[in-house]
Amino acid sequence: MKTFLMLTLLALPSLGSADTFVLNDGTRVNGSVTGTINGTLLVQTKYGPLTIRLADIKEQKITDPAAAAAPSAQEQPQNSTAAVSAHGLTFVTLSPSASTRLQVYMDDGVIIATETFDAAGALLSSEGRIGNGVYTEYYPGATAKTVKNMLNGKADGLLKAYYPSGKLQAEAAYLAGLKNGPFKYYTENGRLLMEAYYKADKLDGWKTEYGPDGSVASRTYYSAGQPAAVQPASPAAPPEGRKREALAPPQPATLVTVQSRRLARGELFTFRLNDKLIARLTLDEGFNLLRKEGKVPDGTVKAFEKDGTLSREFVFKGNQLALLRVYGTGPAPAQYSYSDYRAVKLK
Repeated sequence: MKTFLMLTLLALPSLGSADTFVLNDGTRVNGSVTGTINGTLLVQTKYGPLTIRLADIKEQKITDPAAAAAPSAQEQPQNSTAAVSAHGLTFVTLSPSASTRLQVYMDDGVIIATETFDAAGALLSSEGRIGNGVYTEYYPGATAKTVKNMLNGKADGLLKAYYPSGKLQAEAAYLAGLKNGPFKYYTENGRLLMEAYYKADKLDGWKTEYGPDGSVASRTYYSAGQPAAVQPASPAAPPEGRKREALAPPQPATLVTVQSRRLARGELFTFRLNDKLIARLTLDEGFNLLRKEGKVPDGTVKAFEKDGTLSREFVFKGNQLALLRVYGTGPAPAQYSYSDYRAVKLK
């Protein structure tokens, strides 16, 4: 069967027609073959070109060219789309070559977008539009492999990766497509192997690795992605029996993230806790509070620009905005307290 399949693919008898490719993980891709190169099949779909390794293809179902040229009304809407057994928002990761990685995003089995990355994880190209929501990648057998929230086409919130057994493997906080917050990696039996803190996709704070007995094997303090020239004193070990917390410099007291959107006269800030919408704030151009919906836990929440630059710090107390720090206005941030929703600038 496999020999026949490989000969069929190499000969490309269906070049230009719409065929169905069944991948090893159960994904079904419908599209037109445009060529092959270095063991990779080039397929054109409605939402853009895909590259599929021949080794990833389990079966190719050849469509009758005559039927492809004149599909029935019932078949036509499904031309050049892809389907998977899992419903909802899903994605799959393919490796067209040793130097590239392809992620295909689907909504109820229909391809909506693709992204191509280099070996270092940098985005090379993208096709289509990734809608907002939680996307899941599955192992063969429908066990979740990776779960991530996408907002405005980028990872945003807590990303979780799992072992085939279903045990948590890693978790990382993302903001606008960049790692921004705690990152933790576990063994399959739940033992913490490593924890670190990121800011704008760069290590920033303590990175700690643990030995088999849970003791600290190594600990390094990073600043802007580089080990600090002068290492600060290691933080004291947590009291016996207390759950270990991420060793990081002062950071938001909660795992709340915030996204901003410019309005005609001011800004709208949307707050999420572990990917779930919890509150919205609207500020005018003078930072006065125009509207507040929902509840934000006590603590500090930081907002960043797309390039990772800190732009705002919100300090909440008793579900009220107690203090706002605005960066980029001078050498020191401008600070505002609030009285009856009115911003009062502090000297």
